[in-house]
Amino acid sequence: MNILTPRQMADCEAQSERCGVSLATLMDGAGNALAECLRKLCYERFFKKALFLCGNGNNGGDGFVAAEILAKSGISASVMLCMGEPKTELAKSAFGRLSDDVGIVEKPDYKTYDVICDCIFGTGFRGSLPQNIAEILCDAGKTDSCKIACDLPSGVNALTGEADKNVIRFDMTVSFHAPKLGTYLSPAKYLCGENKVCDIGIPDEADCNKPITLLTEKMAREMLPYRKPYGHKGTFGRVLAVCGSGKYIGAGAMSTMSALRSGAGLVNLCTAKSVAAAVAQSVFEAVYTPLPEENGCISGGYDELQNAIALADCVLIGCGLQNNEYTKKLLQVTLSCAECPVVIDADGINCLSENIDILKSTKANVLLTPHPMELARLCGLNAVPQDRYSLAAKLCEDCGVTVMSKAAETIIVSDTECYLTNRGNTALSKGGSGDVLAGITASLIAQGMEIPKACAVASFVLGRSAEMLTETRSERGVIARDIIETLPEVFFNLEK
Repeated sequence: MNILTPRQMADCEAQSERCGVSLATLMDGAGNALAECLRKLCYERFFKKALFLCGNGNNGGDGFVAAEILAKSGISASVMLCMGEPKTELAKSAFGRLSDDVGIVEKPDYKTYDVICDCIFGTGFRGSLPQNIAEILCDAGKTDSCKIACDLPSGVNALTGEADKNVIRFDMTVSFHAPKLGTYLSPAKYLCGENKVCDIGIPDEADCNKPITLLTEKMAREMLPYRKPYGHKGTFGRVLAVCGSGKYIGAGAMSTMSALRSGAGLVNLCTAKSVAAAVAQSVFEAVYTPLPEENGCISGGYDELQNAIALADCVLIGCGLQNNEYTKKLLQVTLSCAECPVVIDADGINCLSENIDILKSTKANVLLTPHPMELARLCGLNAVPQDRYSLAAKLCEDCGVTVMSKAAETIIVSDTECYLTNRGNTALSKGGSGDVLAGITASLIAQGMEIPKACAVASFVLGRSAEMLTETRSERGVIARDIIETLPEVFFNLEK
């Protein structure tokens, strides 16, 4: 399923006009779609009264059209002008077509309505709800009425998923043409209820550039690379993991083990000598390239590193390396000689943010895997960004990289594709989860997957592992090692 940003939706509407389908026709289509959803709901549940909370823009206009249609079908429909008379030409026209069958109410008794439909703000909403609107929604939210949002709940940012503290929970959000990105991001996704997508008449040729694809289990299954039954360890890819330090030994172990558990034929952990010795005590299946160290960090052996890079199908660098001059040197050497894909994670990203221009001179296809604060640093910001999509898209365009922006929902942006994954739970809110995701991703890339698709499937697999584990145990107690142990079962289910 494709998801759109507000700008992409506006582009679709503009292209629709150029194709001969006017905005007025689209508003009628939206009103009809909303009315049909409400009519079906009322007939199924024997509802008799509906209240439309309408703003003064085009979202309110959708409500006017729907109220008129619903009233004609025998259901009592009333409209409350929450922000006064309509202001846009389309909304004025729709309001002017209301018949006497639709009641106009000023101070409704909310509890007397079976359905309350929010048509106050649309995709252009930013900031905080006005006090009077917050009070209206609060009063409506206290009732047992079925609550429906028109396109998205009022008070929700359609791009970032931010939600005003007064946004109420809805039973259903009726999205037009395509759901908006914000309704699939936290915290908004917990307020929208069922997301029902309705066609409003936008022609097929009115496409937007690079829509966001919500990854499904079926898609993840189809994307997984085929494993030849006569394959050998060289067939399934070589991962070089430049990870771990004396302070973060576990990062090297977890990224390596998760790459092995995700199907790579060979995984070489290139790390400080003491780290290699420690990890080898429990990870027997990996190959090791122990390098000279100082204070627990790799401090030399760059010729050996370059030789290892030359043999790799994918290089993972950054997990547990620490943010220091040693890591900067490792990153510089790796990007200067690698011709295979390079996944930069964790401290690799932190070092890169101080000299991001080195990305422009590498021959490698680079994947960056930042969490929100790391994304902020890469973009020269000092605070956690709310608009991760726009920052990731700009980073992708400016630096020619793929970006996997990690959070409760992961956004993947490349020059040709964009994915959203939303699997998982708070079992992943633990140290080590990022190392596991990096290992899975590098493994899938080494097996021949395109970078954006590998990111999407890896994120799906990580989230599904957490979901599977927490079917029988608390999210509090699951740790990264549990996730790694569950990977074969998740892949088994996908493959079968």
